Amino acid sequence: MLETESVGGSRNWLLHARYVRGEHAMCLEMAEQLQKQCQNAHRYAHFIKGLVLADAGRYQEALERFHSCIRLQPHDPEPLKQVGKCLFRQGRYQLSLEAYLEADKLTKHPDPDTYCALAECAWNLGDAERGVEWARAAVQAGGGERAGALLAKLLLACDDMQGALNAYDHALSTHACGADTLAAAGALRLRIGDPRRAFQLLGAALAQQPTQHAAALALAAMLLQHKDLDAALARLKAALTAHPTCVAAHTNLGLALMAKKKYIAALTCLQRAVWAAPLSARAAHDLGLTLLMCKRPTSAFCRLAAAAALQPSQPYTVLLIGVALERLGDSRADAAYVRAMALAPEDPLVRLNLAGRHARAGRLTEAVEEAGVTAELLNREEKADGQLASSLASLLALLRDAGVELSQLPSVPDANTPLPIEPTNEVATPDEERLAPDEV
Repeated sequence: MLETESVGGSRNWLLHARYVRGEHAMCLEMAEQLQKQCQNAHRYAHFIKGLVLADAGRYQEALERFHSCIRLQPHDPEPLKQVGKCLFRQGRYQLSLEAYLEADKLTKHPDPDTYCALAECAWNLGDAERGVEWARAAVQAGGGERAGALLAKLLLACDDMQGALNAYDHALSTHACGADTLAAAGALRLRIGDPRRAFQLLGAALAQQPTQHAAALALAAMLLQHKDLDAALARLKAALTAHPTCVAAHTNLGLALMAKKKYIAALTCLQRAVWAAPLSARAAHDLGLTLLMCKRPTSAFCRLAAAAALQPSQPYTVLLIGVALERLGDSRADAAYVRAMALAPEDPLVRLNLAGRHARAGRLTEAVEEAGVTAELLNREEKADGQLASSLASLLALLRDAGVELSQLPSVPDANTPLPIEPTNEVATPDEERLAPDEV
């Protein structure tokens, strides 16, 4: 075998160069010539042909070429690694794991690529804890950005958020990371409540790759929280340019347009989100909320009912169903309000809406009880929600005007923060008549 290998060995560099340059047709032709000269025993020709077939998606044929390499040189780990890669792309994760383990046994020195592949196989097999061990080994072996980002993702899957943060920080401090890693680290910083660092990381990701839709989405969410609607719209449009079917981008764009009172455009974006993900409860919920704000309770009820069917334990969806039914004059509204309260008994927003429902129905005693529960829940919080405290004060004033004695009314918690400017559920515009309910 050594003799046959040496016959075509002088041309291995040309075979490799053509593969690297993407000249796959010429590469296959040359590999066939070398095999004829060496009686089908040229190991490197088998290897390159397997790489070309794998790049073309012909994984089964590529596996045959790599197995030929293994038969010719059983102690070489590279063909085994390529076998593992082909099996992984076919979704045969257990077999891929076994192939990489065999390659690891043949490798004389720690190989970070093999460890990363083992971690990804373990992740796809549902064994995240074992994957963390392999990812740590890859980091220690010098796996660079790939190993650090993989370790952070696996730690996050194991609910070790601090460990994931440390892994991202280590990767960012020791390597020149790409836009995907920067975006993931920024999104995690945003989740833990560190907006300053998140803004830096997301901005760096977009500076490196302006079409990185994950970073654009996260940065747009931050801008929406700070009421910078124009900048958020620009980021969301950039995200949609890179990923036209992104449901989150369509949804957030629709909500941002709704805040700017561009109702038709907002409904169009939210409808596209529902079309792109018909089984997304969040998309259906947001479309139902917007339809409710546009005085279209019938359409809103249909969307909210679909969202509740997909995610029955979401209290806010059930609460909005109660609001829609109440606007339609349906007696089932009370059941929806009570169901929302049963799903979230400690949520002051749900209890306040239930109190308002009792007050509008003339059940003043029940309204006072629910208002008292709401006041107690708000008092438990370190900082009372200013919007809820203001709404509770308005409800208590209405109950007092209705004849309820002052001694029966609870005290309104003192909100230490100024009232946020939120879009109201009632859309009050000069063109309100043009937003007539679609059921008329």
